[in-house]
Amino acid sequence: MKLGRAAMVAYTEYVRDPRVRRYAECLTRNGYEVDCFVLKEAKNNQVDVLNGVKIFHLKTSQYRGNSNLAYIYSYFTFFIQALSALTKQIHNNYSVIHVHNMPDFLVFTTFINKLFGSKVILDIHDNMPELYKTKFDSKVGVLLYHILLTQERLSCFYADRVVTVHVPHFEYNVKNHNLSPNKTFIIPNFADTNLFHPLTETNSVKNGAFNVIYHGTIAERFGLNLVLKGIKKVHEDFPFLRLHIYGKGDGVVNLETDIQAMDLENIVVYHGQIDLDLIPGKIAKSDLGLVTYIQSDATDLMLPLKLMEYMAVGIPALTVINKPIKYYFKTDELAYYESNNLESFTRELQNLIKSPPELIRLQKKTEIVNQRLNWKNEQKNYINEIQKLTGIQKPW
Repeated sequence: MKLGRAAMVAYTEYVRDPRVRRYAECLTRNGYEVDCFVLKEAKNNQVDVLNGVKIFHLKTSQYRGNSNLAYIYSYFTFFIQALSALTKQIHNNYSVIHVHNMPDFLVFTTFINKLFGSKVILDIHDNMPELYKTKFDSKVGVLLYHILLTQERLSCFYADRVVTVHVPHFEYNVKNHNLSPNKTFIIPNFADTNLFHPLTETNSVKNGAFNVIYHGTIAERFGLNLVLKGIKKVHEDFPFLRLHIYGKGDGVVNLETDIQAMDLENIVVYHGQIDLDLIPGKIAKSDLGLVTYIQSDATDLMLPLKLMEYMAVGIPALTVINKPIKYYFKTDELAYYESNNLESFTRELQNLIKSPPELIRLQKKTEIVNQRLNWKNEQKNYINEIQKLTGIQKPW
């Protein structure tokens, strides 16, 4: 039974973005025909189909650099292309269009479709005002914060519904961004259990190595320079320690430079970006997942998806605590270190390597976490919200 057509718009590479794929494939499994309008990818045709989702790769490639002007230009170029593509598909009569930030103003690409009856959801995954404020000095940062806050508010006002990624995010935006609680719903950023689940891989400890994994965005705000320093120090006492890094971002050049400058080429392996479907296997072969960042107004609102993916696959995680992690996790379910504190990171990593029983205890805790925090439950809430918004009902 087909319930109608839905569309998604996201400035992202679809096949490598677990969040957008999670929503799109959830819709297809529940009776919707789904079109996704996303960035161009080197290995893909202009139009592809993956797991029932029709993917339109627009002409813009993802910008990964340090120029904020180039980011803005890339955002606006994608905006024009997405607006044109959605308008050309007006005959599909999308019942709902789900637009993912960043940027927030992508929601206005749906303007023509909304005039013809499409309902529009804005997904605020990251807070642009806080994120960009940290990139500039105080005066420029404050000005930019208010500009981005204004465009966020206009975008939320325009959208029929707004989705936020966890309870602290919702509460913060209601209080500080004047987000309307009546038009907002919460779908936590949990791992897609159709892809991330316990695997029967051989644990690397048995082969004499202790493998730590980091995957996802590589950027200055994630504090990987401190991690490299800590890995180098801990390696002196534990020569079997290895760090494997997967992903890309505007911090790749600095990462590779730091690895070489610290003489870590044989200890830290940067694998680049790999297919999303390969990530669960890499996690399962690791002994510890690393979730690191430098605390700021922006990172204090993150519920890192990589953390949820480590939990879903069933490996322990070492992380920095913030508001959402404190909200969703009990203190004994994760290992913690202090943000931007080399001594704290080094100490906690050493303790975990020296204590296999503690790693086993944390690994068993992932089973409890996954019963409580899982996408299987949240996707039902998402579909219910879609049905209420469109008026098209499907009994469970």
